[in-house]
Amino acid sequence: CEETFASPSPSARWGTGCHPTTRLCLEWLSDAIQGGEHVLDFGCGSGVLAAGALALGASKATAVDVDAEALVVAAANLELNGVEQRAELLHVREVVPGGLVPPADVVVANILVGQLVRPSMVCSLCANLAPGGLLCLSGVRPHEIGSLKEAYGTWVEWEDWMYAEADPGVGGEAYWGTWAR
Repeated sequence: CEETFASPSPSARWGTGCHPTTRLCLEWLSDAIQGGEHVLDFGCGSGVLAAGALALGASKATAVDVDAEALVVAAANLELNGVEQRAELLHVREVVPGGLVPPADVVVANILVGQLVRPSMVCSLCANLAPGGLLCLSGVRPHEIGSLKEAYGTWVEWEDWMYAEADPGVGGEAYWGTWAR
């Protein structure tokens, strides 16, 4: 995996951006970020996506996770990348539907499908997305896309051309199989 910014210690529980779904999200963010956006990174883990969005020109990133340790790692990673002043870290319990002011222009959630399709998750992501905003859902397998479309169908307009798949690549055997966004 070729890293484009600093990452936390390999001993941390969260990654460095090498997982196929993280790479898919970073690739998507490189197209979605035009400059000045507010990005919501829901399920931020190490904060790699928030740091990447800020490095690409987003004006603000709100990084959210349910795990307090993840937020500590994300804070360290954002600081390593020199973007901590433009980032806000929140525990998932601090995020309510429609509670982000201003709402996010770009939302990225790289979480397993079981969490992504929960009604409370769908509402938290979509109700905090600005009108005309962009939503990237990743951490799923290709055969799980139908359940995402069913769960988010009334909230978003699907852009099938944005769909992409990635395999683990050399050295990624721990991430067996094909992943999608």
